[in-house]
Amino acid sequence: MADASKRPEDSDFKQQRLKAWQPILTPQWVIASFAFIGILFPIIGAILVASSNQVVQVEKEYTSCAMNSTCLVNLTIPSDMNKPVYFYYKLTNFYQNHRRYVKSKSNSQLQGTTDSSLSSNCDPLVYNLGKTLYPCGLIAGSYFTDVFSASINGTTVDWTNQGIAWASDVATKFKNRSLTSSETNIVTQYGVNVTLPAVNVEEFIVWMRVAGLPTFKKLNRIINQNLKKGEVVTVSIDNQYDVSTFSGTKSIVISTTTWLGGKNDFLGYAYIAVGLTCFVLAGLFLFKHVRSPRALGDLEYFKYGDERVEAVELKH
Repeated sequence: MADASKRPEDSDFKQQRLKAWQPILTPQWVIASFAFIGILFPIIGAILVASSNQVVQVEKEYTSCAMNSTCLVNLTIPSDMNKPVYFYYKLTNFYQNHRRYVKSKSNSQLQGTTDSSLSSNCDPLVYNLGKTLYPCGLIAGSYFTDVFSASINGTTVDWTNQGIAWASDVATKFKNRSLTSSETNIVTQYGVNVTLPAVNVEEFIVWMRVAGLPTFKKLNRIINQNLKKGEVVTVSIDNQYDVSTFSGTKSIVISTTTWLGGKNDFLGYAYIAVGLTCFVLAGLFLFKHVRSPRALGDLEYFKYGDERVEAVELKH
């Protein structure tokens, strides 16, 4: 006989007697659910598409600009853009989501303290020029180094790099400190030595928050002036970041936002597609149910082997 002291307490939780809702998926319930989704989702999708269409965005690629030179890119504003307007750079074919890349950083080092586990945290980019790299790791070491300035008809655009990073990152996760004699902030990118910025610089903080997809935009500046339709924004680019090694491209993007964020047509059309699919399925299920209805719990459909069991026998 089992030891009574090891018996679970006689409570609803430990004896699995908690109240639970166990719906029975009847044809009527399933059809109504699909029909509801089929009506609701296209409405949500239409709202999302309409919101995305309100975003004014202009984009231009500059991959062909010669390396280590300054090139000019002109962006013609297609419609009035009310401040704040957001300036991004865009990279393609850059896999910041690679497992080894994502883990190659030291959170302790970024927060301004020492880290005794640099070799394991920042592998394979821990040292450079015979010194410990600060900040170390692949994410910091691949920091985007192109520098931008912008003007309209010779007048400098009023923009800022403040407020482009998450407030929580700025407040708690990135704290700069002075370099020690055994550290360096110089990293070698594609054979060229690059001086990394202080870890609390917001462009650096934005770069350190890795993207989930190989094509991504990173916020670089916030434009604090209205841009009028037809104005030409001339962006001067100090082209230092080589994307040819990973067959990528570089672009600059100027965009407004709505209450749902930036331009995103996919989400709205995805809602519409799912809604229409559910509506079609609801119609097919309804047609099938009307053509060949089946009573819920009909024992005539219960079989044992090849023989149908009589309902009367089951009742006894």
